[in-house]
Amino acid sequence: MRMTMDMEGLHSFIAVAREKSISKAAQKLHVTQPTLSARLRKLENGLGVTLIERGWEGVRLTKQGRFFLSYSVQLQQELEEAASLLRRRAARESDPPIEAVTKDTRLRIGLESFLYFSFMNPVIRGIQRAAPDSECNFVSKSSNLLMSMLESDGLDLCVSYIYEPKPNLRSIKIMEDEAVLMVPLQGYPDIRDDLSNVGELFDKPFVLFENSPLLLYREVTEKVFLYLFGKVPERFHIVDNVSVTLDILAGNFGYTFMPGSSISHLPPEKLTFRPIRIPASFLISPIYITYSESLAERIPMKSLLDSIRDEIVKKKRERFG
Repeated sequence: MRMTMDMEGLHSFIAVAREKSISKAAQKLHVTQPTLSARLRKLENGLGVTLIERGWEGVRLTKQGRFFLSYSVQLQQELEEAASLLRRRAARESDPPIEAVTKDTRLRIGLESFLYFSFMNPVIRGIQRAAPDSECNFVSKSSNLLMSMLESDGLDLCVSYIYEPKPNLRSIKIMEDEAVLMVPLQGYPDIRDDLSNVGELFDKPFVLFENSPLLLYREVTEKVFLYLFGKVPERFHIVDNVSVTLDILAGNFGYTFMPGSSISHLPPEKLTFRPIRIPASFLISPIYITYSESLAERIPMKSLLDSIRDEIVKKKRERFG
């Protein structure tokens, strides 16, 4: 069930976190302390957690508050940047860079973050073959966010792990993805292909993705831990993107698992880790291209979809055989 975000409460929470004082935050926001406190309580009640603890020395964030703050600040910053662009466009209609960013005839394409590095070139080649005159806007986000953007007319097409039948949207399945365990080549046990000695990894730090993958923790990550070890590890590195994960693996600083397609762009001879297939049926993830029906009025969709799918399948065949 989705929660409608309380933006007023969010703004108040960020102010309190920055000022470390409800009274100072209230002054900065030009509201009374009771009003600010009421906003915070409403936000906390909506989330179902306590974000701020009050004491004689002022306020401090709880661990849930610290976790929520990073998302809150990022959201506020992105909204402020978008508002600034719109204000500048309203004041200077002829500003070419702003016009370019807000142009509404551009083909808007989203790629799942795990698939971005491997699928970006195939998508580009597919567009060049089917709609070579298109101008494009590319974004890399989680599958959930891409689908929300597509439903809200913020995208024309996306490549993701999610299929949700919706009015005015169409999806085609292009392939299935499998998970691979990724173990550094140096300083780590030599895990067998059948994973019979995978328990030797248990005390090593696992690289865990934050953001949307955490929402699927119980459905996916915890299941993998139980499948591999029978219990959940206690040591973790937390990251927010694939590039950082690959750097950690290259530095022999942790192990992880990811979709096989997320590493299909890497030459086998340059891998700094050993990929080992995890033969668990619950880790097989279909990959879909989903697009808006209105897009078919602008470009030849069948040709575009066939081109993108052919390029992606070709890429996978070259990498994995």
